Amino acid sequence: MTCSGSQFSKVAAGAAMLALLLAGCPSARRAPPAQTPMPATLPAGLAPPAPGATRHVIGAGDSLIAFIVLRGGTLAAFGHNHVIAARSMAGVIDVQEPLTSSRFELHLPVAGFTVDEPQLRAGRGPGFESVVPDAARDGTRRNMLGADLLDAAQFPEIVVRAVSLEGGPRDFAARLAIEVRGTRHTIVVPVRLLRLSAALVQVSARFPVDQTALGLTPFTAMLGALRVEDTLTVEVALTARRVP
Repeated sequence: MTCSGSQFSKVAAGAAMLALLLAGCPSARRAPPAQTPMPATLPAGLAPPAPGATRHVIGAGDSLIAFIVLRGGTLAAFGHNHVIAARSMAGVIDVQEPLTSSRFELHLPVAGFTVDEPQLRAGRGPGFESVVPDAARDGTRRNMLGADLLDAAQFPEIVVRAVSLEGGPRDFAARLAIEVRGTRHTIVVPVRLLRLSAALVQVSARFPVDQTALGLTPFTAMLGALRVEDTLTVEVALTARRVP
């Protein structure tokens, strides 16, 4: 069986979308800010900080979550590796002593996700050298937000909450509750929490996560000859400023 280039483009687009469902966490690699700065906002219905905690609001203009999606299979050369980015976000980091008592909550509107921004692909090495055409990026994004994948119409956001922190003083194991398409999953990931000043906090991390660990089925086509790898890399870099 043979497929045209356009068919392969559609397959690659669908692969990237399905991988998107993996919304996870942070990265020490800090990407360029969005061209248009976005004001920090608070999620609707956010609970007040615990007694003794200081609330810091996450700034969308200088924060980023990226999902690194890798192609696989014997026909992988016909697909693309992808970088899915979340810049639009609302959330807080509530800092408390000891730092293991700190918590954060982050809301990611999936309609704000971008696909393969050239500056986010640059410098990632083999498999990311090419610039993905606008038509392919647009198609990938449409599929990603459609009913078969993120279903943005029914589930407009992904929510990440830190349930607990262990370790310190800078490097922690964070137990995260992640809500994707209305279903909650819990994973434990490494994060770094830095108090740069009394008013400025950063959270960063870079770690792998399996789609199957979140109850997702990795995309495959042609009996697995073209597929999305189960393991994705999640990168997050969050900057938060203390509420006056």
